[in-house]
Amino acid sequence: MIIKITNLSNGVHCFNFDKSVEDLKIDDLYTGSVSVKVTLDKSMHQIILDTESNAKHKFICDRCNKESESDITCNFQLVYLFSAKKEQSDDNNVKFLSPDIDKIDISEDLSEYLRLSLPMKNLCSEDCKGLCPNCGTDLNLKKCRCKKSIDTGVWDALKKLKENSN
Repeated sequence: MIIKITNLSNGVHCFNFDKSVEDLKIDDLYTGSVSVKVTLDKSMHQIILDTESNAKHKFICDRCNKESESDITCNFQLVYLFSAKKEQSDDNNVKFLSPDIDKIDISEDLSEYLRLSLPMKNLCSEDCKGLCPNCGTDLNLKKCRCKKSIDTGVWDALKKLKENSN
């Protein structure tokens, strides 16, 4: 996703992009295309990019092992400072640009932020019941006929402690 900056006047400019997940090299995690809205604020010494993207995340549910999809929204901000010297920043969101540069490519940053936006736990729904640990039945679809675990009394002392604390 390349934004040509040389002909832009100072001020706020808006851009909309649709990019395929294959082009962004995130097709192992996402499906379809990524919709991106970029607000670029250009001044004499810097460019500030506010980016909002939406994509469909494809995954296997961690509880019931079903294939699912969810919508992921990713927001990030990048600051480009014009500098004649080659400089580095400790902040990943601050980059230095030579005054000779005529365009900015945000594809790599977008791919990285979309990867970081993925949830730690992938669930098909918040109330997913998962699979029976004994027989593997999908508990979202039906109840299994497995015997419930037998209370051996190992935890009785902790149960009494919990009752006393309430």
